[in-house]
Amino acid sequence: MSATRKETRGPATHRKSSGCCGAGKETSTAGTGQGFPERFRDAQDVARPALFFIPNLSMGGAERTCVHFLNNVRSVEPVLLSHKPFGLLAKELQANVKVIRFCAPLGPAATAVKALLCRSAALGRAVSPCFQAYSLVRQARRLARVARQERADLIVSFITHPNVLAVLAKVLFRPQLRVVVTVHDTTSRILMHSNLQRHERVILRLLVRWLYPRADRVVAVAEGIKQDLVRSFGIPSERISVVHNPIDIQTVRTKATEPVADPWFAPRGRRLLVAVGRLVKLKGFEFLIRAVPLLAADVSLAIIGDGEERKRLEAIAEECGVLDRVHFLGLQPNPWQFMARADIFVLSSLTEGLPNAIGEAMALGLPIVATDCSPSLREYLGEEEAGLIVRPEDPSALAVAINRLLGDEAMRKELGQRGRLRVAQFDLAGSVEAFEEALRTPFRG
Repeated sequence: MSATRKETRGPATHRKSSGCCGAGKETSTAGTGQGFPERFRDAQDVARPALFFIPNLSMGGAERTCVHFLNNVRSVEPVLLSHKPFGLLAKELQANVKVIRFCAPLGPAATAVKALLCRSAALGRAVSPCFQAYSLVRQARRLARVARQERADLIVSFITHPNVLAVLAKVLFRPQLRVVVTVHDTTSRILMHSNLQRHERVILRLLVRWLYPRADRVVAVAEGIKQDLVRSFGIPSERISVVHNPIDIQTVRTKATEPVADPWFAPRGRRLLVAVGRLVKLKGFEFLIRAVPLLAADVSLAIIGDGEERKRLEAIAEECGVLDRVHFLGLQPNPWQFMARADIFVLSSLTEGLPNAIGEAMALGLPIVATDCSPSLREYLGEEEAGLIVRPEDPSALAVAINRLLGDEAMRKELGQRGRLRVAQFDLAGSVEAFEEALRTPFRG
């Protein structure tokens, strides 16, 4: 795994990294700075390992935030624990970050039961909740075992499923374990828009309400997310810290200057919109594509990202007669070089937490049109100080706002300049410092 950041951790030592099946590879680890609580350090004042637990390192906001923290925290020795520790963002990990693949394979009996449930829909509906509960407990036990093997006092989890497993590991198997869960979505809205079955939504809501207060600290990436956790799930406000997603402003701006080889971006007198995100229903790209026919013929749309909805979205573009004006770029290791060539950044989501892509667009000075998809959106944009906010699921509203900006160059420049100023509060160094403080908080008193 290659390092893309300058090494700053200090003298490195070496440890054996173990995969889910025990196969190891040599990776470097390192000590860190001074002044952190004794709980994080051993007798030789070396930072203790902490597991950073996330499903994968595919391109996404939570995943990028996790990589930023793995590369920059100093109070602990970060260890990445992931079901799929690969993807575009894995290449951005520093070489000294230890990586462990997490897996808890089913035994023969459980595998047979799972196969039976797949063959019988009626039996699956009846037994599935019990099997899912068994699977959660089994994974939590495995997680507690990995923490013990790695001598980790702390688990930092990202996204709902790892959050649930981390707290279960503490409650059921290792009470002395410290757990910090991070919440990147407006959880009540995610449950409302999810494809989960009704009983699954009910169970997940109950798990969040029961387990999150038992974590040592909950980190919400926006104030709006914190308020949702308090109102919708009864989590005590004093147990929640707000730490905004870090935006590596310098890297974004530097990489944005790299040349683009794609001939679609060659100057042709067109005006360009850009959108970034996974191609899933929650991102609302269908409504953005349906807005394109309502715009002038010289306006095109580039969508950066990939996912299960791609073929359907391409069909919608063809149905709307704009397939030649909508360019699907797929996943890109450097989305900023494409974003920087756009006139407007558009966010069309149905629900969001604190979308990194908006912060990155602000860092590039892009004016923004965004759907009112999150109570946290205004933490970026203010009351339309850096962008226009419209109703979700409404192509006409998107088109009106886009046309308004395209027709007013002075407004585009003003919104872009304000965005560049506002995004400074989300810069990497400040967010890492706030995150380290959140990690320290559970160990006091």
